[in-house]
Amino acid sequence: MAALINGLRIAKALPEDLTRLPAAKLGTALPGPTLFDLRKDAAPLFISVLLHGNEISGWNAVRQLVPLLREASALLFVGNVAAAAAGVRTLSGHVDFNRVWDGGDTPEAAIADEVAHYAEAANTRLAIDVHNNTGRNPPYSVVARDDAKTLAVARAFSPRALLATQPNGVQTQRFARFCTAVTVEVGTPDDAESTQRAAAFLRLLLTNTCVHDDSPPLALYETTARVTVDDDAHIHPDTQRFNFQTAPAGTILACAGTLTAQAADGSDVSAEHLLRKRGATVLKRTTTLAMYTGDLAAARQDCLCYLLEPRSVDA
Repeated sequence: MAALINGLRIAKALPEDLTRLPAAKLGTALPGPTLFDLRKDAAPLFISVLLHGNEISGWNAVRQLVPLLREASALLFVGNVAAAAAGVRTLSGHVDFNRVWDGGDTPEAAIADEVAHYAEAANTRLAIDVHNNTGRNPPYSVVARDDAKTLAVARAFSPRALLATQPNGVQTQRFARFCTAVTVEVGTPDDAESTQRAAAFLRLLLTNTCVHDDSPPLALYETTARVTVDDDAHIHPDTQRFNFQTAPAGTILACAGTLTAQAADGSDVSAEHLLRKRGATVLKRTTTLAMYTGDLAAARQDCLCYLLEPRSVDA
């Protein structure tokens, strides 16, 4: 039986029947976001999945790892099951579950706050948030700190990582205040390899309390601007090929409509990065892109892409 604290359900066991359900069916067994406290006598690994309901690879990976989860010390947070039932990122009229971890007056923010306090009180050793992308990207990590331990965990998943300064309210930013925290972007939900990447990484972390820093060198980038679209935008799906690649000046981001580039402090930096040419919006200068999506609905819900700059990593 799950306890209920400010809308958050906390369960002390992970039922086998539950793990047989795909993400879209979890709502038949879970009335809402649920934290599974599977701790043993060691500081736990925190895993979160389904903060976005259509990003299912994390839950699919968890279903493969049930025996390990029962043996290891872990906290498992299963997030937006209502959105998962509808197969969408976030239900219409609700807030994004990965934008509420820095406070707010919504039910989602209250639940996020309870989860964070619970994980901090549990002396969480490491927090991993599993996500999918809507656009074609190679696997990568997202971090909020660039200390050696955080970068070692990021490097163990992928040779590329983002030091994200925006948007606000993401879970990894909140958890980084009290433990090592990394988001892993494992690929698109329709790619079976995405689940296998997530499962392999979680298996590594569940069976090792320390991550040895013997992976390939890490290419670390910092987000300098977040590009959003208006309702009239027509995007250029082929631009996805530049994700984590250098896109030359003149690369088309949208064929029509208005795009806005915003810095971490909220300032409009469009003039620094974007140009209008014959109705299209193009890059003003050579830039590395990430998370460019060919899905216009996803771009309107969140953003079109991020603009990056390389950041040095101390040896």
